[in-house]
Amino acid sequence: MNKLVSVNIFWKILVILISLVLVFGYFSNSELEPNASESYNDFSEWLNYYRELQCEFSLFEIKNSYNFEHEITLRNEPGGNVECFGKNFYIDYIREKKVEDGFDKFSPSKVILRISTNLHLDLIFQSAIWLIVLSFIPKSKIKKFKIKKWVIFLSVVLMYIHLYGEKEFYSTLNRDFFHSFFYRDYDNSLLFNNYYLYTYLLSLFIIFYFLKNILESRVYNLINYFPYLFLFYGTFASLNLNFFMLVFIFLGINKLLQSKPNFKFSVIYLFFFAIWMMNIENIDSNFDVDKIRGFANTSQTYLSLIFWSFSFYLVLIGTYYLVEISKENINLKLIANNLLISSSLLVFFGILSSLNQIFNFFSFYIFGLNKTGMNSITSVEGNAWRGLAPSAEGVGEFYAFVILFSIIVFLIKNFKFNTLHYLMILINLYGLYRANNAAAIISLVTLLFITVIHKNITDKKIRVLIYLLLIVILLIGSYFLLSSYSFEFLSGAIMYESVKASNIEYEFNLNQYKQSAAEEANYGLLLGLPENEVNFSSSLRYLLNSYTFGNRFQNIPSILSSISAASYFINRSEKWGIFVSKYNPDITELMFGYGPNQFSEYFLGHNNIYKDGLILPHSSILSYLLFIGLIGLSLLFVIIGKFIISNRDSFYGILLLIFFLINFIKSDSAVYFPNLILFSILIHLIRIKSLCEDQEFE
Repeated sequence: MNKLVSVNIFWKILVILISLVLVFGYFSNSELEPNASESYNDFSEWLNYYRELQCEFSLFEIKNSYNFEHEITLRNEPGGNVECFGKNFYIDYIREKKVEDGFDKFSPSKVILRISTNLHLDLIFQSAIWLIVLSFIPKSKIKKFKIKKWVIFLSVVLMYIHLYGEKEFYSTLNRDFFHSFFYRDYDNSLLFNNYYLYTYLLSLFIIFYFLKNILESRVYNLINYFPYLFLFYGTFASLNLNFFMLVFIFLGINKLLQSKPNFKFSVIYLFFFAIWMMNIENIDSNFDVDKIRGFANTSQTYLSLIFWSFSFYLVLIGTYYLVEISKENINLKLIANNLLISSSLLVFFGILSSLNQIFNFFSFYIFGLNKTGMNSITSVEGNAWRGLAPSAEGVGEFYAFVILFSIIVFLIKNFKFNTLHYLMILINLYGLYRANNAAAIISLVTLLFITVIHKNITDKKIRVLIYLLLIVILLIGSYFLLSSYSFEFLSGAIMYESVKASNIEYEFNLNQYKQSAAEEANYGLLLGLPENEVNFSSSLRYLLNSYTFGNRFQNIPSILSSISAASYFINRSEKWGIFVSKYNPDITELMFGYGPNQFSEYFLGHNNIYKDGLILPHSSILSYLLFIGLIGLSLLFVIIGKFIISNRDSFYGILLLIFFLINFIKSDSAVYFPNLILFSILIHLIRIKSLCEDQEFE
């Protein structure tokens, strides 16, 4: 038996090596001889030479010919053709420029080498790599998908809806893009030669076929290896799709076809979906989703909304289905080990990627990153280092969760740490330190303290006394912290930042200090000005009215003022102020949202001074306010509240849940696919009592 396992592993490793050789081969060969930089005395000659000979040289050939003092960065260009795959697309040269407020400081000049990738080859190569990665999960008993043909067919149909719905995004990537199966020629005859589409759909059919075969023999073990989603993000280099999202969609469709889903949840979701469809303004837009690519809508069309609404629903159903069928195979120790291993590898490969540009480029491609890893081992402006992850805040939250989960699992299951476990925890602590997520660090320390107290002190009265003492200390500390600030300043922090971020066109008369009414925070005057000249969003106008004219009890701060004061201390006044200045919903959108993964209407619907780039709300709660509105959020809070009460016997599971809920207030982590899956699986582990102290899973 051991010999058979060794043979299987050998063949898998061999297949991976062959696949990587094929992929790397595209990036290493060309027909022309490159010119080494030593033959040029002038950098501009080298630059012009490789710019003129587009699609002729490989990444390695150009990189080896480069011998100048300028910093060089490698990036993929997703709009390349098949024949140009792995070759030079263009070289950008960014001259040094003066740093804003830097006096005599200048940013260094850069060379950005853009290497072509291609939608079809990316779909095939990257899927092959990740299918092989899935095949390394140990086999379990066979789970036959009874209606596999329909599952594969419906999965491919859903992918076609995605392609059609986001046609503006895909049309920018390929000159041959066309979304219809046939079209009419100039003589009105029908032509069936849209090989772009046929190849795309055939590739997806083959991918889902192999995925079905791999899942059938491993689906019961899949739950124990989900932590590797944080290493293999699975985002295609040239598509707005995530490979592992397709896995959960496949499982979700299988669940729907085999048995009935939760009736109440499905009816409520369908009701929300109908409202989203009725309220959307159908626009063929192409919104740059940047670091949330693969799990966010780039367009604002009916079909794209259908795709993302059903995909989000299927991912949730697929997660539930996976946990439900895997209950007997859940191994908490194995999950904790895999969390430690994946997070440690994330730190390790993040460092390698920061030190070497070639590795940086291939880590983006092979791991399927949403965003290219960091180019430097140093932090951005001394603030945070994200490594391979798209968000420093999100990955810091992940490192903290891994430490908390591992310690809790090893405590409640009486497992013993070995030297390797301690080493991996140290690596996670380093990653957490570099990510500089203060909220994750504070919540980790607090919840670990509560864990130790609960585990070691059996007397409930002493526990309560310690918790009360902790609360008193926190309240006294908060009082001294708040006493050094003006509450008037703190209570209006968000409103001030919102007005500051708004695109105000009104010509103000300045006071003696050269300040306008906006800078003076004279909100009563601002509200009386013409709406078209101050350009306030509907949410900002409502909050300013509430803050300025709302009925407030004397000496008792309003909820708005309290949130504003708290935002200042968690460094969110500016971010949430920008959100308020941008968020311009009508009453239906406020109540029900725009739909899941739907940011385009929020960003494109109302202008403020921040017109370029993706600026997320920096709060998962605010992000889901965009998705499901106030009514959806209220339902979600009620469901989570009832869930906590009904599962209060799972003390440690609720602690882990509280960790997420605390961090969701100030982080966007719930909009990233791996973080959402982690949160969903945690919910289900608590639900089936896997994290109860008296429940044993081997």
